[in-house]
Amino acid sequence: MTTALEQFKQEIVIPLRNQVMLRFEHIYQQNRERLKKEFLHHFAKQCECVLDAQKIGEHGAVGHITYSMLRTRLMDGQALYLTEAADETWLFDPNSIEGEYDASWAFGYLDVMLACWEEELQRPGSLYAGSIAQPELEHLLLKEAEHGHAYVTNLIHLAMPEAVQCVSFTHLERCEVFEVRVGEYLDVSESVYKTNDDPMDETETRKWLAERVEGAYGYTAFEHLDLAGGDYSGIDFRYSAFRDAAFGGSQFEDNNLVNTVWEQCDLTDTRWNRSQLYGARFRKCRMVGAIFHGIEARQGLPDPEVWDAPGFNPVSFAGSDLREADFVLADLQGADFTGALLEDTVFGVCNLTDADFRGTDVSRVDFTGSRLERAQMDIGASCSIQGRPAARTREGLEHIGGTIEDQLATFKAQSLQQKGRMV
Repeated sequence: MTTALEQFKQEIVIPLRNQVMLRFEHIYQQNRERLKKEFLHHFAKQCECVLDAQKIGEHGAVGHITYSMLRTRLMDGQALYLTEAADETWLFDPNSIEGEYDASWAFGYLDVMLACWEEELQRPGSLYAGSIAQPELEHLLLKEAEHGHAYVTNLIHLAMPEAVQCVSFTHLERCEVFEVRVGEYLDVSESVYKTNDDPMDETETRKWLAERVEGAYGYTAFEHLDLAGGDYSGIDFRYSAFRDAAFGGSQFEDNNLVNTVWEQCDLTDTRWNRSQLYGARFRKCRMVGAIFHGIEARQGLPDPEVWDAPGFNPVSFAGSDLREADFVLADLQGADFTGALLEDTVFGVCNLTDADFRGTDVSRVDFTGSRLERAQMDIGASCSIQGRPAARTREGLEHIGGTIEDQLATFKAQSLQQKGRMV
């Protein structure tokens, strides 16, 4: 790379990227639900095509559905992803069923960036005039496409729990292990949805988790398991899915649980203290007596002035049973509690800005010390904001008692010992 090009990247490309992508992040968040609905429609149609092929014997069970970004098509102004439905052999399936997903919504920022670059190169007195060739600009533009691709991955991951409920998907003949991946054509891809109908052995799974192998537990499907009473603290489970699993009395403290999915799990009397739950989704889970002290689960960008990647989606507890759960010093900005069961639930000194409690009875919820700016509740809803209930002692669980001030001091000290944890 020439000196001029490297300087151009540092002084023009990177600052402009931050400015443009911050604006794009805002636009994406405003349109996220609409884009998700459009993807759901697309996915249902794709599954119909696969189902039709299976009905006439042109394809067997499906093990993979892959979405691949085509950079060369981007240079032609076409933001089309190649979709492929393949058997268990994945890339080696000679009869994969192909389709397209139009992701134009995710790459319009490239036109803005290119126009700004060209304006700088044509500006009288520019340090870069005549020193950077058009092929070099095109190479830069292709590199910048990875940021739009990150938003496509984000959207598909968000949509998949609903996408797999469409009629055409439920009727598909699928392999025991089924996976949806998003990546680049014949290159690196990321798992955004995975199921495994081949039962995992509970004893072997406990042993495997106890080994705490670094990087081994993310993007995994834990289904139909009884793993109650285990200590799974400190494990990186990012992007993993937990379905119909029993974890009663277990510990998930100091964990990376970013973008994890929990569906119909028994999480009674579990502990999640100081864990990262950005973008996690709990659907119809039983979480009575769970303790969430000091968890980090705010929506959006970690720093609203700096763009590095798509912002986190809101953590969701929609429809879950959170009776007698304790949230103290929890950052829950934008959290979704719609339809959740909240009875004798405590939110002590929490950030609940923009949280959604619609369809939820909050009359027996204590919000003492918490921020509730722009939080949404049903008209006429009332709740307690003074007089925290006495700390509860639960069998088999160590619980910090005392006043809110006592708990603040304790968790401040513990948080200082957790410096250096990264998403």
